[in-house]
Amino acid sequence: MYKYFYLFTFYFFLCCSVAFAAYRAPVLGRDGMAATPHPAATEAAVRIMAEGGNAVDGAVATAFALSVVEPYHSGLGGGEFAVVWMAKTGESIALDARECAPAASTPDMFIDPGTGRPYPDRSRRGGLAVGVPGSVAGRAALIERFGVKSLAEVIQPSIELARKGFPLDRIFAERLHSKQDALAEDAAAARIFFRDGRPLQRGEILTQPALAKTLITIAKDGWRSFYEGKQAEAIAGACQESGGIMTLDDLASYRVVWRDPVRFGYRGLEILSMPPPSSGGVCLAEILNILEGFPLGFLGPGSAETYHLLASAFEPAFADRARWLGDPDFSPQPVAGLTSNGYAEELREKIDHHRRTTVKGPGDPWEFESGGNTSHISVIDSDGNMCALTTSVNTAFGSLVFVPELGIFLNSTMDDFALAPSQPNEWELVGGDVNAVATGKRPLSSMSPTLVLKEGMPYMAVGSVGGPRIITSVAQIIVSVVDFDMDIQAAVDAPRIHMQWRPDKLWVEEEVSPEVVTSLAGRGWTVEHGGHWSISQAVMIDQATGDFYGASDARGVGTAAAVTTR
Repeated sequence: MYKYFYLFTFYFFLCCSVAFAAYRAPVLGRDGMAATPHPAATEAAVRIMAEGGNAVDGAVATAFALSVVEPYHSGLGGGEFAVVWMAKTGESIALDARECAPAASTPDMFIDPGTGRPYPDRSRRGGLAVGVPGSVAGRAALIERFGVKSLAEVIQPSIELARKGFPLDRIFAERLHSKQDALAEDAAAARIFFRDGRPLQRGEILTQPALAKTLITIAKDGWRSFYEGKQAEAIAGACQESGGIMTLDDLASYRVVWRDPVRFGYRGLEILSMPPPSSGGVCLAEILNILEGFPLGFLGPGSAETYHLLASAFEPAFADRARWLGDPDFSPQPVAGLTSNGYAEELREKIDHHRRTTVKGPGDPWEFESGGNTSHISVIDSDGNMCALTTSVNTAFGSLVFVPELGIFLNSTMDDFALAPSQPNEWELVGGDVNAVATGKRPLSSMSPTLVLKEGMPYMAVGSVGGPRIITSVAQIIVSVVDFDMDIQAAVDAPRIHMQWRPDKLWVEEEVSPEVVTSLAGRGWTVEHGGHWSISQAVMIDQATGDFYGASDARGVGTAAAVTTR
């Protein structure tokens, strides 16, 4: 009898030790917090805020730093969204610096007339894949409106990184290896990212003198130097040489758009997220509105029923995404209907607690209408200002169009348009006419920079990367904090699932137990078990104690760091 007792005790403590070894505590601070996908970028944010900058200054400094250390995810040749909340005034606003289609774009530019289907890869690689980049204009607009530092000051850390260099981490080395054949075809790119005929490896130092010069020019001459003059000529020239249609006029006419965030409540919290042309805020609202009617806290994290209900909320949201969402400047968007509690209640009533109810198509939100490769940054400063910023060149190294004079890759964002009805893009997403290609139009995105307020005070800034998986990742992090009372690091690290309506597949991360996977399959889900697909960053503040907490996803190489004022 005692033998079994000791064996049980040993097993119990062994399990506990494994669990505790896997657990990572969030970073704690008192003067602000930043969480980013790369240690050098986190250092840039902390440095700028320690020198007197606010959360927006820190976020923009990080975005420029990521352009140096993560050109496969983000860069000056991409686009981004940001949601900002300013503590003193209570002002909240969303910045749309999304890429847009060049003026010569047409709805059938990616369609093979012989088959009626999209040409393979034409929207993903080469000049036609490139949308007019918005990142530089967007970062400058944030600084001009909310920053207390100058654009030159927040760019300085990235200039130093590009000029002096930094050691490659495992993810950068893996991305270079995976794209080595394509990169080797470009002699200018190979001179920077290769050594002795092979891609740079983990730990080797990467310097980028051309990129450093580009950043110095923007710092000295302002953001317009990127869209007019020699830099713009280099961008348009590289794009056209690769078969693209972007012109100097396209670059000169680019403008950011300020939009009202999507606002909704969840269990007493107020959530602010990105509106169209991002699908993030709308889908997040629809998902959480549905889930609010279920007792997730009672069911607990990691249970088959919890995952079943999460997937059952994801599926109709993505069906509606495919039908209703696009650029609001080109077609009406039923945002109020999609984010209404009445519509969520109608969808919730169709969900069976024990068995999947297949969603055959989008719903009808109009009756409730009343008058994703990417980098994410979450920052909060000592005054409570918050900024969540998500930036992207879309796929790894974007279109693989390299501008040697500037040292940058251009995006592949044109692939985010619905190229043909029901034809999936790189992320296996489908769409309709509302997201079809048109001159000057911004393609639908899944980027979901999100802020959370508690009793009108700053509480959390969160976001993720990974295409459509961004939306479901952010939703699950919020649920883990609010419903399961996890700390922010545990919430970010917890196993995740993903369901996007089409294809008919429920992705389940490898840490989810085989027993739960079997149960989900028994409930009618087509399960794909294994791997990881998104990396998240989050910061939060405990208003009762004044403590700041930061979390960078264990799936990546990023860090969270506290600000220490000097």
